[in-house]
Amino acid sequence: MLFQFCYGVVWTPVVGYVSGEPNELKLDDDERIIQVSGKYTQYIQSLVFVTNKGRSLHVGQPAGSAFNMYPTHPDAELRFLRGRVSGPPTALQAHWAVLDTNSSEGN
Repeated sequence: MLFQFCYGVVWTPVVGYVSGEPNELKLDDDERIIQVSGKYTQYIQSLVFVTNKGRSLHVGQPAGSAFNMYPTHPDAELRFLRGRVSGPPTALQAHWAVLDTNSSEGN
């Protein structure tokens, strides 16, 4: 399983343990990630990122026990992931928030 995120033009470090190119899902301007699920054993075996447009990115091989993370607020979206990586990822935490597009902060 190998993946990374891009924020604007800045790429995060690659996360995973298999050589090759990371899987990629470029979000549209009005698209957001609303669910993260996957399977794990001693480490995270697979991840599925689902968008509000019904598109998804599957990485890894599904094996082990299932988990599912999603926001409790209907307008929230995935803002960042935290985790533990030592070769394969061993822990993952999703952080959800409602993006305030009317805010003048940072402008």
